[in-house]
Amino acid sequence: MPELIIDLTNITKIFNPGENEVRALESINLKIFSNEFVSLIGASGSGKSTLLNILGCLDQPTAGSYLLKGEDVSFMSKSEISKIRNRNFGFVFQAYNLLPKTSAIENVELPLLYNPSFSIKERRDKAKAVLKRVGLENRIYHKTNELSGGQQQRVAIARALVNDPLVIFADEPTGNLDSKTGYQIMELFQELNQKGILIVMVTHELDIVTFTKRKIVLHDGVIIEDVLNENVMSAHQKLIEIGR
Repeated sequence: MPELIIDLTNITKIFNPGENEVRALESINLKIFSNEFVSLIGASGSGKSTLLNILGCLDQPTAGSYLLKGEDVSFMSKSEISKIRNRNFGFVFQAYNLLPKTSAIENVELPLLYNPSFSIKERRDKAKAVLKRVGLENRIYHKTNELSGGQQQRVAIARALVNDPLVIFADEPTGNLDSKTGYQIMELFQELNQKGILIVMVTHELDIVTFTKRKIVLHDGVIIEDVLNENVMSAHQKLIEIGR
């Protein structure tokens, strides 16, 4: 049986409370289980990125409860939240968010710097292993400005993987990439998901949604559709069709 990982109850997020308040999320109820690959979609201002930020503990709700594997993380202290993020989550962003003029391996090691249980050698070995896992074993010491957009996103994914996360949160991970490179990133995400990693991804690209197992549509801060994808497309097959 899949394990319940994320359990949201009546999550509400209000910006600028008062006369000019913006209700970004309104009473969101959501359960997400292990091994899922979820896409969050909706128009600009629908609340999808706000929801992702709350799921990833980058922001806190105004009201409601967020249980992560049964533990309420809704209103933890900043230090507690930081530890939760570092030990449980990996993040992949549209703009990669890599340190400029720094090597791939140094970028990937970064999350481990906050984990004193790893020695310098262990950090380096672990970073090398995940870079190899994402197909960048020949780019380990290349600076970020020496890498293509797709390679930079693979570095970002390796960085998200290095702490063996419970969940990877991805915000428009293919948004800055051409179609073929985007499919390559989705191929990698599908491979990671097949190996047991839960992935929650914001996207506005409907063709990218077809590679995920579950689609959640938001509108004006409310979930208006939540469906399983009965015909998950293979990104690997798509790349074969268009000629890798």
